[in-house]
Amino acid sequence: MRRRRPTVPRWAAGGLAVLWFAATVLGLVALPAFAVVVVLGLLVVLTVEPDTRHPHRGVAATPRNAVLAVLVTAAFVPVALGADALLGRVPFESAPLVLGTLAAVCVALPRLAQTREFPTPAVVGHRELILGVTGLVAGTRAYQAGEAAIALVVFAVVLPVVMVVRRVRLGACPPRRLGSRPRGLQAANLWLFLTVLAVAGLPGTFFVWRSYLPGAAPFVAAAFWVGLAAAAVLVAFPRPRISLTTNLLALLGTAVLVAQLVGTVGPPRDPVAIGLPHTGRWEAVSAGRSALVNNHWTLAVQRDAVDFVEIVDGRTFRGDGRRLEDFVIYGQPVLAVADGRITEAVDGLPDLPVGGYTRRDMAGNHLVLDIGGGHHVLYGHLQQGSVRVRVGEEVRRGEVIGRVGDSGNSGEPHLHLQVQNRPTFDVEDRSIRTSPMLFVDATVADPRRGDVVAPARAAR
Repeated sequence: MRRRRPTVPRWAAGGLAVLWFAATVLGLVALPAFAVVVVLGLLVVLTVEPDTRHPHRGVAATPRNAVLAVLVTAAFVPVALGADALLGRVPFESAPLVLGTLAAVCVALPRLAQTREFPTPAVVGHRELILGVTGLVAGTRAYQAGEAAIALVVFAVVLPVVMVVRRVRLGACPPRRLGSRPRGLQAANLWLFLTVLAVAGLPGTFFVWRSYLPGAAPFVAAAFWVGLAAAAVLVAFPRPRISLTTNLLALLGTAVLVAQLVGTVGPPRDPVAIGLPHTGRWEAVSAGRSALVNNHWTLAVQRDAVDFVEIVDGRTFRGDGRRLEDFVIYGQPVLAVADGRITEAVDGLPDLPVGGYTRRDMAGNHLVLDIGGGHHVLYGHLQQGSVRVRVGEEVRRGEVIGRVGDSGNSGEPHLHLQVQNRPTFDVEDRSIRTSPMLFVDATVADPRRGDVVAPARAAR
């Protein structure tokens, strides 16, 4: 039988993997962190022979593989801890590069794993090992980088496509084979994971797409649900081989998602009651106590923050959204949420163009208001020149103290609000801790992503 040539030569795949990593380090590729990992993992996979070509060849328990496991674990721990682990140790603007490099090390090292022939089909093949590590690292990067809402949709859309391709190429068993205990348990495990994944899409998770892709949110949600339904049907047609890696990743994914869902619906601990920073109908685009609904959740210095936008006719802007003035919330007045004293005021930073980001001066123009009891309120991303108060000045609840802008690390105009324990804000200050907020006299006291928050009197 003639040996089939690989679609991509191994040397070419290895070269592309190196080029891909270099391009991401140099900032030439603007993709979510998890997508960068996935592409790199697929390129690394192409540098080894398919597991189906040698089904009895698998990863062996050898001293070299033990050393590789230790090295991968050492690189993965900081990736799992995220930017929080690097605060105060490396410049914050360098954190993505450090974490991206460590993630690449995690994915690349399994390429060096030793394999051997087994008398029975191998438990874990070489490609399966690389793909398993890639999935683990990509999921971790999505969680830590605040990309959960994007990753869930991409995963739900791509999963059934991959499942169809693998079943067409490698074969599939009829549903009656689920009667065997191993295949039945695998199907139950995968269905449980898909069910929890579906539930994770319910609590406002996809509201953020109204900002990412205005007008496309319904289509994104539909793609998510259709993809999950298709994957659930395909699970009933299992592949001939039971995959240990797939089952472990599914179990881990289920556990993580359940933990996030519990946090999402659970009550706040030691919340701080404050008034609203506005008089209109603003939407919480990032809020709540899990990474599913709050992009701030994995960074301790802003964990309980809320990002507010204003939406009209399903969009955060009028016109084509190219100018800051197109955004409904831009220039809207910001109010003191309680009586207090200003402890920090920054007003000289420029508003960035729409879509602009920076990892310097993360909060942009901002105010910090001491409201007593060791609690301070941070207002971030204010409009340049709009701050009306000075450090040491006393303000009253409801007083206009600034206007919404687009300064600092802000992709579009919005207000960042948080209650913290320090009188100043610096993203690299490891001593900053935040508290949950409860808005008094509001339509929603404890908002999460997608909630409309307005003064209660305005809703009557």
